[in-house]
Amino acid sequence: MNLRKGAPRSLTHRLMVLGVMPALVMFLVLLVFFTSARLDDARKELYNSSQILADNLAPAVEYAVVSGNTQLLEQILTQTFKRSQVKWIRVTDVTDRVVGEVGNSPAEGVDATSDVFTADILQRPLDMEEDDDADWFEPVYGFTSGVIRLGTVEVGVSEQALVARQKDIVWSSVIVGLSLLAFTLLLVRRTLHSLVHPIHLMAERINTLMTGDYREAPVDRANQTSDVLELEQNLNALARHMASLKASRDQTLEVSETARERAESANRAKSEFLATMSHELRTPLNGVLGMIELIAEDELNPRQQDYLGTARHATEDLLTIISDILDISRMDRGKLALEYHDFDLRQVIENCVATYRHASEQQGLQLSLQLTGNWPGRSQVKGDAPRLRQVLAGLLDNAIKFTDQGSITVIAEWHYLEEQCMVLQCTVRDSGSGIPTDRMKEIFKTFEQLDNSHSRTHGGTGIGLALVQKLVELMGGHVKVETDLGTGSSFSFEVPFELREEVTDDQDRRPEPRPADPGSPNRSTRALVVEDNPVNQRVATALLTRLGFETDAVSNGKDALDRVRSSQFDYEVILMDCHMPVMDGFEATRTIRDWERDSGQLAIPIIALTADALPGTESACREAGMNDYLSKPVRKDKLRTVLSRWIRF
Repeated sequence: MNLRKGAPRSLTHRLMVLGVMPALVMFLVLLVFFTSARLDDARKELYNSSQILADNLAPAVEYAVVSGNTQLLEQILTQTFKRSQVKWIRVTDVTDRVVGEVGNSPAEGVDATSDVFTADILQRPLDMEEDDDADWFEPVYGFTSGVIRLGTVEVGVSEQALVARQKDIVWSSVIVGLSLLAFTLLLVRRTLHSLVHPIHLMAERINTLMTGDYREAPVDRANQTSDVLELEQNLNALARHMASLKASRDQTLEVSETARERAESANRAKSEFLATMSHELRTPLNGVLGMIELIAEDELNPRQQDYLGTARHATEDLLTIISDILDISRMDRGKLALEYHDFDLRQVIENCVATYRHASEQQGLQLSLQLTGNWPGRSQVKGDAPRLRQVLAGLLDNAIKFTDQGSITVIAEWHYLEEQCMVLQCTVRDSGSGIPTDRMKEIFKTFEQLDNSHSRTHGGTGIGLALVQKLVELMGGHVKVETDLGTGSSFSFEVPFELREEVTDDQDRRPEPRPADPGSPNRSTRALVVEDNPVNQRVATALLTRLGFETDAVSNGKDALDRVRSSQFDYEVILMDCHMPVMDGFEATRTIRDWERDSGQLAIPIIALTADALPGTESACREAGMNDYLSKPVRKDKLRTVLSRWIRF
């Protein structure tokens, strides 16, 4: 399960946090520090003022206490109480008897909710200095042994006064701090806007460049920092460079398109020319062969018969080359169609090998045929017998041409696939010189030869193997090459065929159909076969059915894409042919993968089916998004092995 991450924060948010956090921390620290200092100062101020009040009030009430003038005492206490923030004032004599009080003094003499500040009422006698006649009336204040304590002044200060003062201090500090914080935020925001706004403009500029708009933007040199100014200038330089590249690309594409059209036109002209010339040459050659046959019926001496035989062979070789060229041109234009007729597969192979036996013996080579597998008594199949013979003849001709001594072995193996399908696996193995590894990709190219020098040992047109590969792929099979330089080469091809309905008399030699595999799924597992060749389509469908799948089949990539997108089907695997009309397997796979990513669907395993066995084909399939690779025709054991890598069944 994928965990969705939160959306990334903007640069403005990050910079705002970076700018505000220090200010907020500093604000809180200073607020706590100065508020606590002011609260402590307020407490000290209140306590000091209350003590000073008691100290000053004690001398003021001295006369009233001494004289017993309670009215004067009450007047002094009342005036003092009005001008102070104390809760109560009380005056007691030396016997602790209350002689005067104002405010809400406690009855018991103790107030737990108030702080009490006291000062003694002292009577200080006047001390005259007798030796000073001039300043006889200047008093000298001070304590002497004659100081008399008359009583005590008590001043009660309520905690509520301190709390009220503290509240005022806290609120004033908070208001001032919040004002400073708001001002800081506004200043930071304004500064950030001036920094981030150019970045947003550059981001929009990059988006316009990505959309293909390469116009240069004006640069504000007055209101931008040097760094931002340099970035904007670099973006303008990038825009100019990309505009230049776009113009160069458009020009290159135009030239390439023109060259492609010319190449296609030249290729079409070449194919049409080859087809026309082939047809035009076949007519006189057929006349030449006819006249040679007529001359051969006359009485000729041995020398004339030898000359005539040489002419006939040369003409037949030329006719074969022309036929091959005509077939190549038809394939390039997509106009070569196979024919489906009943024929004896074993007889075609044996006749073709027998045709080349004389040529191999003349070159001192031993040509042998081995029939392996479950060959029935009557090997009747449906297909194009002339094209099969052409494929085998091309491989035999190539083997004889490049083998100087030794042997050539043809191995033909019969494999049953299903009730009405079989596969011919044919191998032509020689003991020739072999093929260099670096030239493996070129042997199936049209008009390509291993030795292009004027002094080459072997002749030929270079279309034999190319024609073989195209014909095998057209019949739904593939060609495989194995070679060892200096030891020999082995060319193998596999082609599927349908069996004739009449071939039922040798059921004892045919393997009995096996029941469904024990590993087949209990539930219905759907598979899709995408194959344009009807024989291969039928073979793949039958094999998947035997493996326990419920199988659908379509003939091109577009139909496959429509089925995958439809909600009616839930395929667990797709067998995809690579080369098909309308939409090939590569494009269909890429489109399916794009749809899966866009719609959030799980990726369906896609197995490539291809007749191309050249190096690089498998990597091309995987780059297109396919999961695995199977060579045609499909074999049951190989199919089971590949499927087991991707699904459980």
